Amino acid sequence: SNDTVNNVTPAMPWGAKDMEKVSYVPTQAPTDPVLVSGLVKSLKDAGPNSYLMVNVSQVTYLRLDVGYSRTWEPRLLDNLDNRKELRRVLTNDDVTMYALRDQPAGKVPKADPGPIGPQVTWTPWSVVGALAALALILLLSAREVVRVAVRPGVRQLRWLQSSFWFSLPLLAVFLAALVQRFLTMK
Repeated sequence: SNDTVNNVTPAMPWGAKDMEKVSYVPTQAPTDPVLVSGLVKSLKDAGPNSYLMVNVSQVTYLRLDVGYSRTWEPRLLDNLDNRKELRRVLTNDDVTMYALRDQPAGKVPKADPGPIGPQVTWTPWSVVGALAALALILLLSAREVVRVAVRPGVRQLRWLQSSFWFSLPLLAVFLAALVQRFLTMK
């Protein structure tokens, strides 16, 4: 990447598996492909079982968005191949991967995939909002049944008006709970 904080190039191909086992660390792509010492240092700093990946999507991104030359990738790969501390571990049409010849000491941290599925957290406002939504649905359903099934008259009109005015506070509570959920989302 040319900006490892605000503008990270594509990291992995779509459909990559076991991403919880991958710790992606963006590294500054050198504008001069001869200067690969920063890439080697980043690979050493990443620890054991780390790889430097140069893939087609990253190179295309750097060429189209940042203005790197068409000869940048082959020159970069040649310079990485000439580094004694690196070895090429995988090459195909899409990617070239490098690893350190001598892996740094230490253990690789175990994968922590986290909980499965979306996590729904409930706050007191969530419960109140859900109850208000349920009461609102029941009230509006009953109101509609009365509107359709009961013979028109003063009594029906009063019931429809009072149920309408009673539904407004329920709607306000539901909307307040909904807004609170959006404001506290992580």
